[in-house]
Amino acid sequence: MLGYELFSINKESSANNPRGGSQPIKKIFFQKGTVTLDKDLEEYTTEYLEKTKQLQDWLQMPLNTIDKKELNLPDMRVGFAQPSPYVEVYGSVKTNKNSESILSITIGKKPNIIEYSLSVHTKEITQNKNSKVKLKIDNKNYFLKDNNLFSSYIESDLLDKEGTINNDAFEIISRKFLEYAITRPCNLTKQGNLSFRIYILPNDSEIKIIEKETITESDSFLDYFGNLSSDYASTPTTTTKFLSYDDKAFTINCKQKRDFYKNLGIGKESLQKIFRPKEKTFNISGLEWTFVDLFDNNHKFKNTGKGILTQIYENYKTLSKGGYNEQVNLKILCVRVNQAKQELLIDENLTMKQMSKMFSKIDETKIPFSAFEVLIDKSNKNPLWNT
Repeated sequence: MLGYELFSINKESSANNPRGGSQPIKKIFFQKGTVTLDKDLEEYTTEYLEKTKQLQDWLQMPLNTIDKKELNLPDMRVGFAQPSPYVEVYGSVKTNKNSESILSITIGKKPNIIEYSLSVHTKEITQNKNSKVKLKIDNKNYFLKDNNLFSSYIESDLLDKEGTINNDAFEIISRKFLEYAITRPCNLTKQGNLSFRIYILPNDSEIKIIEKETITESDSFLDYFGNLSSDYASTPTTTTKFLSYDDKAFTINCKQKRDFYKNLGIGKESLQKIFRPKEKTFNISGLEWTFVDLFDNNHKFKNTGKGILTQIYENYKTLSKGGYNEQVNLKILCVRVNQAKQELLIDENLTMKQMSKMFSKIDETKIPFSAFEVLIDKSNKNPLWNT
């Protein structure tokens, strides 16, 4: 069962697993007109994404897939329509062919947005849009130390009781961040667009999610995964929506929600470990591909950016250097994501023997980029693995 395989892969992991992809983030703390930027990158135990390394160095941003406690941005949302617990700002950097970059930060949704930008070349800061922005914020489930997080936002003068942004406060924050960017050496040279996320918080205290129920130790039991659990799961997974839990057409004995998980023997603690690890997932030709070293779950393959066949071949070469035996060593998942819907297209476990035979007559210098991409049907809006 794929659910158990994913649980086993992630059992010892403490990494954050965001709903979206892995990306750089920056925390900014705001309290009644005072702005404080988060600590430098070297104080985090973070890694780099190859495509965002220069951006991370420039603005001192860790990835959102670092250790959960270190990140301190818990998020129990499972759908994109749910209220955000945080004031989130969307950041982007656009670099043209002359290596000139524009750094922009935006809050809200069009047409009601506030946007500021910085021309890195001229060091000019511009206010592009200044609308009234009302955010949909979770006002019940998150606490900043002992205080309700939403109430803390109101007390900081960033939001009012309706969740509307204080435009003056956002201008102070935006200019502080963009002025900080001016002081940092920017080495972005590659043409293209990069995105990141800013989280504005009242302070850097620990953030907790309120527990809706209290389970005594006597209620604990071992679920079918052999994991100690306090109750059966009752919510959908975050990034494995193909494990359907509320559609009778796709569930065992037409059971839904808690009864569905009870049928499978999955406790709520185990469900937290059933996800596709983002740091091992690459977007290739519009589909999400996850590659896992089953011999060493901590190992992360490098994204080649050269197509599906080259990626699998490079993974095989990496495994070959480790003196692996002929047992199953590489797990491959391919998932099509369409908003909240996910379709599992490929679930394959490959042995070293299989891969050795597969690549025995292949010249790595002659692998075309589209060797496997021809199997992807892009006739519709959403790509599909067509075999």
